[in-house]
Parts: sequence; C-alpha cells; structure tokens
Amino acid sequence: MTAVTMSSIRFARLATVIGLVARLPALLILGLSLTLSATASAAEGDGYREVETDVESPEGKVLVQEFFWYGCPHCYHLEAEIEPWLEDLADDVVFERRALALGQHWLPLTQAFYAAQALDAVEETHAAVFDAIHRNDRKLADTESIADFYAEQGVDREGFLDAYNGFAVNNQIRKTGQIAEDAGMQGVPSILVDGRYLVTGRLAGGNARMVEVVDELIDRVRDEQE
Repeated sequence: MTAVTMSSIRFARLATVIGLVARLPALLILGLSLTLSATASAAEGDGYREVETDVESPEGKVLVQEFFWYGCPHCYHLEAEIEPWLEDLADDVVFERRALALGQHWLPLTQAFYAAQALDAVEETHAAVFDAIHRNDRKLADTESIADFYAEQGVDREGFLDAYNGFAVNNQIRKTGQIAEDAGMQGVPSILVDGRYLVTGRLAGGNARMVEVVDELIDRVRDEQE
C-alpha cells in the first residue's frame, strides 16, 4: 500500500471521528468538557482540590457556595450537616446556594430553585422540596407538578411560573453552569470556597468531613486576607 493511500485512509478515519463528535448531544459534550477540566485542575489537597474560576469573595468576606440538585439524595443528606453549620456561621462568611443542572432532566427542579429565589421564597420552601422528593416520594419532574407544589407552600402560582420561565432564572442557570465547568465539577453536592477550593464528598470522605474541610479552608482564606 502506498503512502498516499495510507494518508487517505487516515484522513477518512479522522473525518469519521469528527463526524461522530459533531453528532454528540450537547449535554454529552458538556460532560466531556467537565471531565477534561477536572483532569486539568490543580493538585488535590486534604479533602479539596484547587481550581480556577472567575468567582471572588466580597472584600473582607469569605464566599462559600453549595452546588446541589433537589433530586440528589446525597444533597438531601448533606442538609443535615449544612443547617446546623449555618446557625453558627461567622459574620465574615457569605453562604450561597446554587442549583446546578448537569443534565436535561435536572432543569425543572433547578429552574424551581431560582424561581423561588427570585420571589424570596427559598427559606420557606427549600427543605420542603427536599422532603417531598426524598421522604414522601413525590414526583416533581415537570412544570405543572412543581408549580402545584410551590403553590401548596404558599407561593403565588402565577408569579412562580412567570419567574420560572423568565430570563433571570435562565441567566442564573447559565452562570452556575459556567462556574461548575470552570471548577471541573463532576457531580453534586459540591462546595466551592472563595472560588478557588472545591470540596466534594469523594475528596473529603463523607458529608460531615465536607463541612470540616470547608471550615479549614475558610480559616485559610482569612489568613491570606490578613
């Protein structure tokens, strides 16, 4: 076989691969990019990994962001650690919840969180959504069932749907997805400290240890700010 023929075969094979990649679903491409981002991240520490994002803590504060999905049982169980931790939160720590959609079927509940946030209804509904799904086996998988549930919690149904389908909610979903991609997140729950330190259950060895690692990283950021 001549060199020209071999080159032609190689080119044909490359074209085939490119064609297959072009037909991959968008979410699969996102999954591949997240995996690559994770591989390229800095070395892991004791329960965390150093990452690079555009997130910065407010001046003189330490920003802690929890990334979750209501349908995730691990996120549900982490709440038992987060809630008491929040009760003793220092004044210089800013805590922020961010619902993350890593798949198309994650979107409805992710939109629900940001719609509730836009209506200042997260505090009254957050635990209720988790309990409905994981304790009461309630199916909240589409817009109508979700809107009905929030209405039962006292949230105006029409106002909820307006927010649910609004630009602000979509913008928050995109923003959260970008942070997650930059940080190389591959699942939830994940906690990001100061936009630089990623804590996961796998890295920390469990939910309780996640919170401990977060506290240690908060102290580190404080020392760096002095």
